[in-house]
Amino acid sequence: MDNIEHTAPVTPPAPAGNGFVRLRAIASFVLAIAISAGVLWLTSRFHDEIQSLGSAGLIGLFILSVLGNATLIIPAPVFVFACAAGTVFSFAAVGVVAGLGAALGELTGYLAGYGGTAVIPHGRLYERMRTFMQRHGMAAIFVLAAVPNPIFDVGGILAGAMRMPLWAFIASAWAGKTVRLGVLAFVCMSSAPWLRQLFGLQ
Repeated sequence: MDNIEHTAPVTPPAPAGNGFVRLRAIASFVLAIAISAGVLWLTSRFHDEIQSLGSAGLIGLFILSVLGNATLIIPAPVFVFACAAGTVFSFAAVGVVAGLGAALGELTGYLAGYGGTAVIPHGRLYERMRTFMQRHGMAAIFVLAAVPNPIFDVGGILAGAMRMPLWAFIASAWAGKTVRLGVLAFVCMSSAPWLRQLFGLQ
């Protein structure tokens, strides 16, 4: 019998870039928290000044909502701006304005799916999402927009790929985002005194 030398399997070294990717993710998370805290502090500090802006302040919220959902320019989540606005403006106005901006920002995913430029990894989640979209159409987009979840972008891409009418996508996404951000604004409005006390402004 030949002598066979047994050796333990060699585990391939982890890619050198993994550490950098992890560090960048942590840094982005910390930056998002810092910006979120800064937004809430500034809103509390200049509450009266922001409120005096009236419709101009809501226009700013709309623009931030569009950019926050369309790009990665704004590291702080859009819900932070909606929360901050909820301490200044009515929760209904915040929900409608921020919801519309968020829905329009989500058109980037819809258009990528419609044009066939988006790549979605096929798997169990993809098939479940596709079935859900086929069965419920606009209602599926509404639910995905109204309930906090990390997969709305996939739903938007699928809506475009499945040729959902543009008006239907915008209307259902707007309705869902309005509910989600309006409820958040109401919660933040109710917590406004506590936030101002937290930041030492009372």
